[in-house]
Amino acid sequence: MTRSLDNIVDWLLDSAPTHTSLRSITDGLVDTLREVGVPVERINLGVLAVHPEMGGYAVLWESGMEASFEVPVRREDMEHPTYTNSPIRFVVEENQPVDFDLTGPDIDASFPVLPEFRDKGFTHYLGFPVPYGDGPTPAILTLCTRDPSGFSPEVSAGLPQIFRVLGLLINVVETQRLARTVLKTYLGRQTSERVLAGEIIRGQGERIRAALWFCDLRGYTAMMAELGSFPMIDVMNRYFDCMAEAVWAEGGEILKFMGDAMLVVFRLNDDRDATKVAQSAVRAAQEALKNLAVLSESRVHNGELPLEAGVSVHIGQVVYGNIGASSRLDFTVMGHSVNLARFTECPMT
Repeated sequence: MTRSLDNIVDWLLDSAPTHTSLRSITDGLVDTLREVGVPVERINLGVLAVHPEMGGYAVLWESGMEASFEVPVRREDMEHPTYTNSPIRFVVEENQPVDFDLTGPDIDASFPVLPEFRDKGFTHYLGFPVPYGDGPTPAILTLCTRDPSGFSPEVSAGLPQIFRVLGLLINVVETQRLARTVLKTYLGRQTSERVLAGEIIRGQGERIRAALWFCDLRGYTAMMAELGSFPMIDVMNRYFDCMAEAVWAEGGEILKFMGDAMLVVFRLNDDRDATKVAQSAVRAAQEALKNLAVLSESRVHNGELPLEAGVSVHIGQVVYGNIGASSRLDFTVMGHSVNLARFTECPMT
């Protein structure tokens, strides 16, 4: 088994520069394990994630599939019995491996998924925590086989010897994913791509033509005084959801949230001239206000304060780029057109 483990470690090291995702690591790991004689027929490689909506990601491969596929794990999924009663939760929380013989009558009843695996013909289930990064939470690797003899003791005991290198590789691709996720969440898709491409020099930018889209919530100060800061957070999130969904549906990018206001750019390009961009921006405004009206009606029905907003749109030339202090920059738009959109009374109520 030592020689086989060396082969897997060699593959992990040699292939490291080619991997850009957890999925590519999984596909390669499956191929390499099978090449060295490990009778794996199912693999699940998962990580918890720093993400505003997702709890983590899991990559699943099972014999018969041409390639693995990635499944996002929502935070609410982690409250479901499928997860709470699974060996994976035990591995994560206890940071301990598990080893289940699925052929015997005494399968651990605390994990209802194990009989399901047995019914699918699997004979052996292994689960391991894989340390990676600086955090306390490991990645999770589970393996199943249908081999009548299960995994050999050498495989069960030897696999953790590859985890130091596997953990380093997972850390690299997940750090890259984290960077993309955080930048996209806080900067927007288009702007995050520019920052990742290296456009991070103060004063660096370009002149573009765009539709500037600005919205604000009416009666914000009075509502804040009546409700208080923490209840107002929920109001603002629901209000911004109404605005944002309409903007994204029309290809706009949110640049900033400013208190109760939101600044959006609909950029002109080869496929979208001024007419198309203007139409997109106006449709987004109409849809956003319609969404908000539905939310407001529901609030009033529940005895809560109504919500009203205004939206202004202006097309013009702006500078799109970096501004700020030497070590604290903001990627934004600047110019007279921004001022017109921001300080013109929002008529679309």
